[in-house]
Amino acid sequence: FMPIVVEAVSLEDYLTWLKNKINFDFNV
Repeated sequence: FMPIVVEAVSLEDYLTWLKNKINFDFNV
């Protein structure tokens, strides 16, 4: 179960990072 939890958290962090990156690119 641990790998699944880690992947889920990593995916959430990745989506958050991607959203921030897109916002940053548009702002710049």
